Amino acid sequence: MEDAKLTGGKLEGDKLEDKRIGVTVISGFLGSGKTSLLNRLLREPVYADSVVIVNEYGEAGVDHHLVRLAPDSVVLVEGGCLCCVVSGSVVNALRELFMLAVGRKIKPFRHVLIETSGLADPAPILFTLKHDRFLAERYAYRGAIVVVSALHGAEQVDTQPEAARQLALADTVVFSKSDLAEASQLRLAQQAVAAINPGALRCVQRMDQPLADVLKEWPDAQARRDGVASANWLQVFSMRSSGLHADVKSFSLVLSPPPGRAAFLAGVARIHERFGQAVLRMKGLVCFEGEALPCEVHGVHGELYPLRPLVQWPDDGRVSRLVYILRGVDAELVRGAVLEALGQSPG
Repeated sequence: MEDAKLTGGKLEGDKLEDKRIGVTVISGFLGSGKTSLLNRLLREPVYADSVVIVNEYGEAGVDHHLVRLAPDSVVLVEGGCLCCVVSGSVVNALRELFMLAVGRKIKPFRHVLIETSGLADPAPILFTLKHDRFLAERYAYRGAIVVVSALHGAEQVDTQPEAARQLALADTVVFSKSDLAEASQLRLAQQAVAAINPGALRCVQRMDQPLADVLKEWPDAQARRDGVASANWLQVFSMRSSGLHADVKSFSLVLSPPPGRAAFLAGVARIHERFGQAVLRMKGLVCFEGEALPCEVHGVHGELYPLRPLVQWPDDGRVSRLVYILRGVDAELVRGAVLEALGQSPG
């Protein structure tokens, strides 16, 4: 029961329910419409108990009439949300907000929405939530929503490295400004996204229409813990061919026989040391030699995050699988290096 206490969860039957505060990152290239989407989300009841952290003022800023609340950096947004505008560390903001809630200086909150600048990606926030013990025990990363302009999305993905990085880490992609775009422009933007991250959930959101279903509900914490979302994401990549984007490639591989835990960690470290920033994302479900249950593995920009044990297999397939999303490097070269590093047969 102590482990449940440390992670903010509680045991129900034989499963651990994660009670930590969920953190979702809203990202997107400059002019994509992140702030407009954020303001749209804040009008929904499901986001009423949320805190918004804006680490750089958006094009329009969080609207509604902002009512100041102590301390000066935290404001109350119409509808009950809190908004914290920071120019420095998001880490400090998360710490401060938690302590303010504990001290009853602000109302308790269940979710955090972090709007990044148009040139940023979610990787540093994910890194912080995994490695800062204070935050890891109190906050849980629930994924990234990336906004893509239907007008300029295809061009930005092809010409802007930041846009490709954001999409590689996306869990949900929202296509904005479809009312201003030709059908062919939206189609090209959708194809560009699918070429980089076919596993991401996708929706077209017009501001004059109801909020898309995929944005109305927060990701189910238990499903994520059990690896269902990751298994679905990995399965999509296994059915798609690589090479659809000029600069961004991906490949999927099955690990058989299962690697030993120490050998796997050492092998992945060698790959990240060799290819570094060329590895936009590595994700997988791996059952190590001698173990009955898999772990979710996740690496971003050459950094492997702590393994997360799952309480059950997400499906009956029980397959250990890895997906690599790469930029600016030959996918077959990396694939061969991975197979060798992990002691896998090239066949």
